[in-house]
Formats: sequence, C-alpha cells, structure tokens
Amino acid sequence: MISSNKFKIFDAHFHTYGIFLKPHEDVISYMDHYNVEKAIITTINRTKFHNRRKEYVSDGNLEDNFSKYLDDFKSMMPKEQLSHQDVIEIANRAPERFYKFFWFNPKLTPEEEEDNYKILEDHFKKGFVGVKIHAGFHFFKFPEGIEKLATFMQEFDKNIILFLHSLPKTKFHSGSEPQDIAKLAKKFPELRIIVGHAAFCMEYAVSVGLLLKKFENVYFETSCSISLGIFNLIKTLGHERILFGSDSPTTSTLPIEIEKIMSLPRISNDIKQEIFYNNVVNLLML
Repeated sequence: MISSNKFKIFDAHFHTYGIFLKPHEDVISYMDHYNVEKAIITTINRTKFHNRRKEYVSDGNLEDNFSKYLDDFKSMMPKEQLSHQDVIEIANRAPERFYKFFWFNPKLTPEEEEDNYKILEDHFKKGFVGVKIHAGFHFFKFPEGIEKLATFMQEFDKNIILFLHSLPKTKFHSGSEPQDIAKLAKKFPELRIIVGHAAFCMEYAVSVGLLLKKFENVYFETSCSISLGIFNLIKTLGHERILFGSDSPTTSTLPIEIEKIMSLPRISNDIKQEIFYNNVVNLLML
C-alpha cells in the first residue's frame, strides 16, 4: 500500500474496465486498495484494437501503415452510442460512491439526432450527472461539433457537467485545444467543463493556464499529466479548480497518478487534500 492512505480520494476520471486491473480483480476492490472513496465513472470501448497495433509496424512503409491504422481505429469505434450498462451495474453496488458520466458520440446526422439525444436523456433520468466527449475517437469538430450537445445539456439541467478529453490538433481531427475550450466556455458560461488530462505536456499546461484562467466554469483534471505541468497549473490558476483523476484502470494506474500529487514540492497537505477530494465534492455540489 502506498502512502496515500492519509488522504481521502475522489477520482474525477475512472472507468469500468481496463488492462491495469489484475485478473479477477473488480474496480471496487481496486479503489479500496488505494483509499479511493468515490469516483466519477464512465464506460470504455472494449475492442481488440490494441492487440492489433503490432500489425502496422512490421515494414518500412510508415505512411501507408498509419493510414491503415487510422482506418482500423475508426472501424473499431461504434457509430452508435456505447452501452453504459456496466456503469449502472457497478454504481448500483455502491451508489454512494459513484457519479455516472455518459460517454457520448456527438457526431450525428440530422436523422440520427433525435434517437441519440433520447438515449442521452434517458440516462440523465437514470441518474447520470455528466457527459464525456472525445474528439480523438469520434472525429468531430471542436467546439462547433458539440454546441448542440452543450445546448441540450443546459436546457435539460444546468447542473450536468461536460468532461472533455484534451487533444492536440492534427490533420485527422480538430482536437480540443485551450483556445477552442475558451470559445466554448465563453459561449456557455453556465456550463461546467472539466478539461481531462489538463497538463499532458508542459506546453499544453502553460497554454491551459494562460488561456483558461479567467473562466471560472472550467476545471482541470490531472490524469496522465506530467508532474511539473500540474504544479504549474496550481501556481497559475490556484488549486481550487484542480481535480485529481487517474483514468484508471484503462490508461494509467491509481498508484502512479496518486504519487504525482503526493510528490508535488512546496504544496501543503491541506492543498493536496483539496485536490484529491474536496474540489470534486464542490464541483458536484455534494
């Protein structure tokens, strides 16, 4: 057991499944082992895509291989909404510990919108309190591609939270960079936005701090971030909107992500406790 047991932990980015779970280990026992009392939880796309990546590094034609890789990646992502039954079943086992977010694909044709937004609305009625989006998986333009979603969320319930995955712009998708997040935060000032992986590299962390500091409806989640980037965000933004997240057991592990906060220099234990737990409680208005 790592030394994190002196802190209460509320994980702002947790999944129902992942490769970092031990065989026959369930997510609740995994949380218990590292003193995670509560979590924002969403599903994950359980494809075999990761097992096939080695096929695309076997020869020297990298451009052709990458094109095949991208096409295969797209084919692995279902166009319909992912099932969130796993989220519901886990949350039902310990309803006081989990806050359910729906991973939504907003890239829809006009003909698809009514049915897909009905699915989202039904999940809000089942107690889902937030929505996650990922431009890297669903290839929508950001922020234009989610304005309808943001409007729908606000009209249904202004307390519903949007979690967005940080992503640099590439030739394949528009990403979700700080200047674009600022546009969204300005257009929807009552929409509370969590920027996932807010310090995934130093340059991104600096941009996030400079461009989003003034938007009080934007919060910053720490998973898969570099430690100096987290430290920079605390010094730039203050600690009140920094949320501990692990993105486990899918992309990282609880001990790795916890240690990033534990090891921050010149940050008091009181502030670390705010980041580990209290800031998420305040965001969810618990």
